[in-house]
Amino acid sequence: MSSPSIPLTARAVFGQSWPIMLANAAAPVVGLVDTFVVGRFVGTQALAGIGLGAVIYGIVYWGFGFLRMSTAGLAAQDAGAGDIAGVQGHILRAIPLGLLIGTLVFALQMLLLPTAFAIFTASPALEGEAATYIQARLWGLPATLGTIALMGWFVGISRAGLALQLQLVLNLVNIILSPLFVIWLGAGLYGVGLASALAEWAGFAMGLMLMRREFTRRGGLQPGVVTRANLLNPTQLRRLGVANSNIFVRTITLTIGFNFFGNAAATEGSLFMAANHIHLQLITMSALVLDAFAHTAEAVTGAAYGAKDRMRFNRAVMLTTRFSALFAFIIGGLIFLGGPFLIDALSADPAVREMARTYLPYAALAPIIGFAAYQIDGIFIGTTRTAEMRNAGIASVAIYIAAHFAIVPHFGAAGIWIAFLIYYAARAMTLAVYIPRILRHLGPS
Repeated sequence: MSSPSIPLTARAVFGQSWPIMLANAAAPVVGLVDTFVVGRFVGTQALAGIGLGAVIYGIVYWGFGFLRMSTAGLAAQDAGAGDIAGVQGHILRAIPLGLLIGTLVFALQMLLLPTAFAIFTASPALEGEAATYIQARLWGLPATLGTIALMGWFVGISRAGLALQLQLVLNLVNIILSPLFVIWLGAGLYGVGLASALAEWAGFAMGLMLMRREFTRRGGLQPGVVTRANLLNPTQLRRLGVANSNIFVRTITLTIGFNFFGNAAATEGSLFMAANHIHLQLITMSALVLDAFAHTAEAVTGAAYGAKDRMRFNRAVMLTTRFSALFAFIIGGLIFLGGPFLIDALSADPAVREMARTYLPYAALAPIIGFAAYQIDGIFIGTTRTAEMRNAGIASVAIYIAAHFAIVPHFGAAGIWIAFLIYYAARAMTLAVYIPRILRHLGPS
C-alpha cells in the first residue's frame, strides 16, 4: 500500500477535506430527519423526548469515539513511516473491538438506562419518550461503532471519498425508513429509532465492502497481517490501548460537558428543551463540517509526525487552520441568517419556534468560537498525543462547570449559553499549551 500523503497545497488540502465535509454534514441528517418527522407528525412532547434521548445516546456514541480517532491517528502515522502492514492491522483490530463494545452495551441497556435517567432531570413522561427512542437506536449500536472505526481508517489513509460513500448510503436508508415507519406504519418514536438503527447496519455493510475494495485496489492484504500473532501483537495492542484509554477519558470529559449543557437545558422545561434540540442540530452540523479540516489535519499531521518531517507538519497545520477559520465565519453567518427558516421547518409549534429564535444568536456563535478547539483536536489526534488530550479535557470541563455556576444565577437561561461558549474557548486554550511538546518531538525546523 503506497503512502497516503497528499501534496500540501491549498488545493490538495481542500480536495481532501470536501468529501469529509460532505460526509460529516450528512451525518446529522439522520437527526434532522428524525426531528422533522417527530416534530411534524408526533408532537412537541415526543420532540423533547427525542432531544433527551439523543443526548443520552450520545454518551455512548461519543464516549467510544476513540475507535475513530485512534484508528485515524495510528493509520496516518504508520502510513507516513511506510509501515503498510501496520496500516492494515489497525482497522482489523478496531472493527471487532467496536462490534464487541456495541454488543455489550446493548446487552446491559436495562442496567444502564435507569442510571442515565438518574443523572438527567426530566419528568417521568419525558423519560418514557426518551427511553423508547434509545431502546430502538441501540439495535444499531454495534454497527455504529464498527462504522466509526471504518470512517477513521478512511480518513487516516487519505481516502475521504470512501467515508462519503458510506455516509450517503446510511443517510439514504434512514431518509426512506424514518417517514415510512412513522407516517405510514404509525410506529412513533420507536419507529424513528429503529429506522436509524437499520440505517447504521446498512452503512456498516457498505463500509466493509469499501474496505475490501481498498485492500484489493492496493494489492491485497500484506503477508502475515491476518494472523493471531499480528492481530494480538502485544506492542500494537499496547499502542492501541494507551491511545484508546486516554482518548476515552478525554471523550468522557467532553460528554460530561455536553450533557451538562443538555441537563441544564432540561431544567428550563420541555419548551426550552425542544428549542435547544433544534439548536443542537445546527451546532452539530456546523461542528462536523468544520471537523473536515480537523480530519484532514489528522491525516497530514499524522503522516508528517510518523515521518518526523517538521516542515511538512507546520505547513499542514497552517493550511488546514486557515480553511477552518474561514468556514467557521461562513457557517456562523448562515446559522444566524438561515436559522429561522430551518426552525420553522423542524417544528410546527409557535411557542417552540419563538423560543428557538430567541437563543439562535448563541448557536451562531458556536462555530466561530469553537473552530480552534476542533482544529487543535485534529492535530493531537493525528500525532496521538493522547495524554495531553486527556489532561486538557479534564481541565476544560472543570472551567466550563465553574463558569456555569458563576454566570447562570445572574443571566438565567442566557447564562447557560454563555457558559457553554466559554467551554469551547477553554477546550482550545488548555490543549494549545501542549503544542511545544509535539514540536520538540519533530526536532529543529
